[in-house]
Parts: sequence; C-alpha cells; structure tokens
Amino acid sequence: MAFQSKNSGAAKPAQAPAKKAGPSTPRRGMKNPFIYVGTIAFLVLVIVAFVFFPTSASVGGAGALVFGTYAGRPIGYTQNSYMVQQVQALSQANPATDNNELSNQLRNYQIYRAAFESSVIHEGILDEVTRAGVIVPDEIIDTQMAQMPQFQENGAFSPKLYRDTPSSQRLDIRNQLRDQYLTQSFTNAVYSIKPSSKEDAFITDMAKETRTIEYALFALSAYPDSELVSWAQANQGLFRRLKLSRITMAKEADVADLAKKIGAGLAFADAAKKSSTDSWASQGGDLGLRFFHELQGDLFAKADADKVAALKKGAISAPLKTSAGSWAIFRLEDDIQAPSFTDPAVLADARSYMMQSERGKIEDWTLAQAKAFAALPAADFDRNAKKEGITTKSAGPFALDYGNASINIYGQNAPLFTPVPTSGAPELSTAPTSDKFFQAAFGLAPGAVSDPFVLGDNVMVIKVKEAGVAADAGTVSAYYPYFVQRSLDNDLRSMFLASPKLKDRFMDVYFKYFSPKPAK
Repeated sequence: MAFQSKNSGAAKPAQAPAKKAGPSTPRRGMKNPFIYVGTIAFLVLVIVAFVFFPTSASVGGAGALVFGTYAGRPIGYTQNSYMVQQVQALSQANPATDNNELSNQLRNYQIYRAAFESSVIHEGILDEVTRAGVIVPDEIIDTQMAQMPQFQENGAFSPKLYRDTPSSQRLDIRNQLRDQYLTQSFTNAVYSIKPSSKEDAFITDMAKETRTIEYALFALSAYPDSELVSWAQANQGLFRRLKLSRITMAKEADVADLAKKIGAGLAFADAAKKSSTDSWASQGGDLGLRFFHELQGDLFAKADADKVAALKKGAISAPLKTSAGSWAIFRLEDDIQAPSFTDPAVLADARSYMMQSERGKIEDWTLAQAKAFAALPAADFDRNAKKEGITTKSAGPFALDYGNASINIYGQNAPLFTPVPTSGAPELSTAPTSDKFFQAAFGLAPGAVSDPFVLGDNVMVIKVKEAGVAADAGTVSAYYPYFVQRSLDNDLRSMFLASPKLKDRFMDVYFKYFSPKPAK
C-alpha cells in the first residue's frame, strides 16, 4: 500500500471562468484510458486534493496538532483544516482491508503522511498565487456559494438557509472556495503545458536508432602499487601516524577553561568522560592512531593539523575548531610514526586517499593505458584485448536513452526508450547519464573504436558492433506527452516539498501523538 499526494505546480494561474462547486480535477490533458487506468492511484489522490468538503467535518477530539509550516503558515490537523479533509478523503478511498494491527498502523501512517504532503503543496500553491497578486473576483465566489448543497432547497438557492448559516461558517466556506479556485486555476495553467511539435520530433528521432557495442574495461583499481608508492613517498607527510586523545565541546571558551583545569592537575581521561561531546568520550578521549590526513579532515583549518603534529609528547593543543563547527583540544600521546609503505594498512590507506583526493592522477595513468589499446587496429579488437589480458563485454541494442526516461503504466515504471542494459553490468550503471558514453556509442560508425573515457570506476573503450533501427519508435511519440506530464508533476512536487519555506515536523508530531502506546 502506498499513498502519495501528487498536487503540484509553480506557474502563475490563469483566471478561469466560474465553475460549479463539487468534485472536480484539474485538466491534465490525459485522454488515453490505458494510461488513466495505469496511474489510477495517482489520479485518485489528485482528485481528492481538490474536492471541496462541507465544513461539518470535525477532528474527532484529536486537538490542534501542527505538523509543520510553509512560508510561516501552519499545516495542522485542526477542525475543518485542509489536512483533516485530506485524511478523511484518503481514509475513504483506502479503507482498511483487515484487522491486522501492524497493517493498520502502516496504513494510518501512509494516509497522514500523504495528507500532510498534499497540504504542503496546497499551501505552496497558495503562497505562489498570493505573491503573484492573483485575486478571485467576488462574483465567482458568490456564484459558487449559491450552488453549495447546504444552501439548496428544491433544486434552487435558498436565501433562508443561507441566512440561517452562522456568518463564521459562511466565511469559512468562502475562504475554502477561494483557495480551491486558486489551486485549480494554478494546476490547470501548469498542466496545460504541452511539448511542441519540434520537441516531439526530436524525441522521436532519439528513439529511431540503436547501437550494439563491445567494450574494453580498464579498472581504476588496477593502478599499480609501484605508482602508488612512488606518489605516496613524495607525499609521505600525509601518512604519518599520530597517537592522539581529544576532548570536544560546543564552545571555545568552555574547552579552553577545561584545558586550564587539566593543566592544573585534572586527569585528561576523566575530563573527557565527563565533558566531551564526541563518540570517544567514553574511552577517555582516546582516538588511537590517526593518519595525519585524517586529522586534517577533522579540523576546520587544515593548517591546524600542523599545530597538533608540532606538539611534544604529552602536550595539549590550544582550542581548535573542528570541521563540524565544535571546538576541541588534542593531546599527543606518543612520538609521531613515520610511514612504512611496506605496511599493507598504510598502503591501503594511501590508495583510498588517492581515490578520494587524487583520483585525477589515477584516471590519467589509466587513460594512457587505454589510449595505447585504442590505437591498435579496430578489426582485431577482441584479439588485442585477450592478448593484453583486458576484460571485454557486449551490450545492446539500446537507444539514445539519456537519463533512463520512463512512464508509469499500471503502477509500474516502463522505459520510454530501449534503455542501456545495466542489469548484471555494474560498470554501466552510470552510462545512462554519461554524455561521453552516448557520444562514443552514437558518434561512431559500425566497426569504429572510440577514444578512451572515464565511466564510473573504469576507463572504457567502445567498439560499435552494429547500428540498428528501433522497433518501438512510434510508441515513444505516442507516450511522450504523458512523460512530460509526469515530469512536470515530479518537478512541481519537489519544488514545494524540498522548498526551504517548508519546516517539516511531521515525524516528531506523528509518532508523539499517534504511535501505539505500550501495554501496561
């Protein structure tokens, strides 16, 4: 069971003509019933997000719970709030199917989370239209008010029923109608965006051709120990090892004051256990052996690591700012150890450091090896690879499917193009987002060999085995408009749910008030 609110949008809404109140959905331009059925769960949630519910809804005694704010406006589970309406609608659309307590707890969590996200998007849209200065004419709201069921008698508007309704309730209804109109206008405007004919033709052309390739791999991990040791010896200061203890505190003044007490006789280990806030406090601040470059990474200013390395055995450093923003004092527990590159642990650390901080040097060396291979006759690609002990594989056919574009069919993601076959080929996992990979595969004629390029943790050389014609190019043209709609929805949804205007306290509030209480 999965509940997701999909309301979203970010464009200025157009002023639409007055509509009758009641259940309605933003027009999305999706006419294909096959796609509609395939995304029914998505559309149900879009529908309930814009249905107007009468103000007789109640919270049921849960009280005012604020799950977060958007642009300073509270998102709460309070009487007649938008979130209450969403919870009610989702609960009705997704009734409990059994009496399993764990299953129902999960269902309730999903419902409340979906309702919260829907409310965030609702508030986000209202924030956008408010800042854009959009105003709903009173005549439109008056027309919709007159059509509300609670003001109807014998199929016509009843002035008496209207007058008998408390003014506060009438105002509440007007405000909800105004919000509904604004959000519907906003989403109608956003989802009316359609791809141009030139864009459609461009995408269709992407799907027409396929490539089947053979490729040779040169792993960065094969960078030889001899090259590694040569570089590490030239930078051996990074691999000195220091036996250190540390005390960490939030404020510089506090750790400086503690250092004075230690200098006056307070045991460092006791001070660490009582006052340090880092994970080594329980060990009396004992860090054990640290490589010098690790100490650099722990400190806000790398130069401060030299200050620690310059300490005499048993001496304590001045307060130093850490990379996490706290403050620390260090004590050097033993003389500094010079690195030995015959020690497997030191060699492994040097390799790890190079992969993280000097990766370009490893890539350049590996590219040079691959370039020599690529210069060999293309016709002997396989023979040359076997002779050199180089791994080769094949892949394809695949289309120019940059980014693994997909559409949702019957709740499952289906590729829009024939994708790069990454299953069982981890070295191709980053290929769908690699410009160089597609340029090599589609920029060469069959039989040609590419220049080497870096892909993930390998250098790759491609030989194009075959250029083909995709069998499903027509399908891409048919489904691309739906792909655009889905992409719009995801982008606009992310716009609000990832907005810095959102203060999300959902987890804290939900589990405080709704998690089951342990049995006594």
